[in-house]
Amino acid sequence: MIFRAICIMGILAALRVPALAQPEDQLVADLRMFTVMAAINVAGYDDGLSAEAASPVRAALREDLKAMDPGMRSRLRTFYEQHEQGDPELDLSQYISFALLCGEPPYFDLKAEVPTDLPVDIRAIRGMSALLREFYGTADIENLWQKYRPAYEEEMLRYQDALIEAVFEINGYLRMPASSRETRGFRVYFDLLAASGNINMRAYGGDVKVVIHTSSEMHEEEIRAAYLLHQLDRLSIRYSDAVSKKEALSRFAMFAPALDNTYKTNFQLLVTKSLAHAVQTRMRYEPEERKRQRIAEQLRQGFILAPYFYEKLGEYEKQPQTFRRYYETMIGEINLRQEAARIQDVKFAERPQAKPRAPRRVAKPQVSEEASLLSQAEGLLQLNDPDGARKLYEQVLNRNGKGKGQANYGLGRIALDEADPDLAIEHFEEAAEQAEDTRIRAMSHIYVGRIQDILGNRDLAVWHYQSALDSGDTSPIIRQFGEQGLERPFTGIEEDEGAEP
Repeated sequence: MIFRAICIMGILAALRVPALAQPEDQLVADLRMFTVMAAINVAGYDDGLSAEAASPVRAALREDLKAMDPGMRSRLRTFYEQHEQGDPELDLSQYISFALLCGEPPYFDLKAEVPTDLPVDIRAIRGMSALLREFYGTADIENLWQKYRPAYEEEMLRYQDALIEAVFEINGYLRMPASSRETRGFRVYFDLLAASGNINMRAYGGDVKVVIHTSSEMHEEEIRAAYLLHQLDRLSIRYSDAVSKKEALSRFAMFAPALDNTYKTNFQLLVTKSLAHAVQTRMRYEPEERKRQRIAEQLRQGFILAPYFYEKLGEYEKQPQTFRRYYETMIGEINLRQEAARIQDVKFAERPQAKPRAPRRVAKPQVSEEASLLSQAEGLLQLNDPDGARKLYEQVLNRNGKGKGQANYGLGRIALDEADPDLAIEHFEEAAEQAEDTRIRAMSHIYVGRIQDILGNRDLAVWHYQSALDSGDTSPIIRQFGEQGLERPFTGIEEDEGAEP
């Protein structure tokens, strides 16, 4: 048993499926985004087409695509109509999420290994990958991209100084090197084919992605706020246990009429946003009295820990630790009684009356509590915190939801890292049986097949490779792994030619 565990540890790096490399640039003109947006413009997405601020690129591209194959156009339109949400913002939102998470051309496979790494809306449009593969070649997207890319690069140049300034100032305040992994995980994408004035923000595994669409005005403040949230959200994931011990305060937020329900139901997010308001206020160049007025207003809006964080940040500024190290101390020193007494005297602001729809919109996908637990667990795995991830996966297993397959899949990967092949097999087999998502089922079989190969059980390995191919996941990477496994035993020595999306 000891010898077998040592063998597993020796080939572990080869057994684990490699992740795709990410580009280092934080300002991104992306071919995937261009392809997806071009496709939905052909399919029937017409929101903001006649607006004065619309990019000329959009009209020109639509003209270029008029001569496209009618059959391809019809299939795109049928798919788009089948997945319309009854609201142009929601229609756009699901395709933006898809573009951010799909793989590179020409396959466009979704990169997420587990479904809760995807917004809920993407699950309904996963079939878009197959259509995009055909559309990419039929419409000659590669040449169209070369034609219009200079317009995207020009838009990126407008934001270069704003991003540099935001990263420099926020990293300086948090005492974080600009070359850190946390900084590189932040991306700003540009799109010229959607309705003007839109901004879309996404957070995946602790990384924040901002998509800026055609706009006559600059969105520096939105970029700064998103980058700050990017840095703080990773800390709330890392120290989720410490944050959860203060959750008794969340009941006070329920009585704030102006506070969005998202914060009322997610204490971790409320903590992060309260802290972000405090950091932004302390970084302002204005009199102290005005800063305290701002914090008082944030408290009235329902961000109940903003005053506490504002005070503690004053202490942080006078000590030598980085913010990453100071964060756990700051959370741990929250005195529940003192903060409850402070909040009880607050007269919360009333919910503002509904205003006419503004031209600029921010779309944020909603997720369930179970999906949130799974997403946090995946984030903790990325942050090399298997113990924290295990606790969240086990919470999901104790619920009566639909996430048990993904939870077992996560626990199987943790067991692999801890050189426990028997436990890994147990979890992966449960995942293959329970998961609704075809990618989880397929990858669970791939993992079990590889472990059985290493243990010398070739017949069992072959059965699992074939089961992966029969799982219903038609992506090229599953086909590659499955066919490789059928062709020859996995030894842990050879490297995969592909990477799991």
